[in-house]
Amino acid sequence: MEMSQGFVGQRSAREALGLHLALLRLGRHSGRPLLLVGPPGTGKTALALALSQELGSKKTEVLGSCFRRAIGLRIKETKEVYEGEVTELTPSEAENPLSGYGKTISHVIVGLKTVKGTKQLRLDPSVYEAIQKERVVVGDVIYIEANTGAVKRVGRSDAYASEFDLEAEEYVPLPKGDVHKRKEIVQDVTLHDLDMANARPQGGQDIMSVMGQLVKGAGQK
Repeated sequence: MEMSQGFVGQRSAREALGLHLALLRLGRHSGRPLLLVGPPGTGKTALALALSQELGSKKTEVLGSCFRRAIGLRIKETKEVYEGEVTELTPSEAENPLSGYGKTISHVIVGLKTVKGTKQLRLDPSVYEAIQKERVVVGDVIYIEANTGAVKRVGRSDAYASEFDLEAEEYVPLPKGDVHKRKEIVQDVTLHDLDMANARPQGGQDIMSVMGQLVKGAGQK
C-alpha cells in the first residue's frame, strides 16, 4: 500500500481532501460542510483530524461543528405512554387563584381509543398546552409520555380518510393493544442535537425528552 505522512492507502480520498483543503484556503468553500462516508475502519476520522490540523484551531472548531451535524445516531428507548385516537378533548376552567380575575385551565379531560378499548384521562394543564402546540383535535392519533407529559401527534385516524381536506393529511390506523402501554420510541438525531440538548437542559426531564423537543419528525415503532 502507498504510504504518505503516516497514512496508508485511501489515495483517492487523500487527494480529494487535499483539493478541498486548497479550496478552503482560497475561501472558496467557506461555511460549507464536508461529509465523509464509508464503513468503519476506512480512515474517515484520521482524514478529518489531518484536515483540522492543517486548518488551525479556529477553523477546526467550525469544521468540528459541521462533522457533529453530519454524524447521525438512531436511539431507541422504551417509554410508558398513553396512545390512541382522541375521542374527547375537554379543558376544564377555574377561577385564576393568582389574580382573582378571569379563568385558567385547571385540567383537561382526554379520551383515547384503541382497537382493544377506550380510556378517559384527567391530565395536567401543561399537557393541554402541549396538545395545543401539536394542533391536536378529535380524530387524531396521539401518544402522551406518562413521565414527562410530552405529546406527539402521529396523524389523522384513517377512519376519517374520506374527508375532503384542503391540505395533505397523513392517515394512520387505530393503534392496537391497550391505551396505557410501554412503547419503543425511535429517534434519529445528530451529535449536534445532543450538544443542544446538553446545553439547554430542562428541569425534571431526562435527556431523551429534551431531544424530543429539539428534533422534529422523530419516528416511532
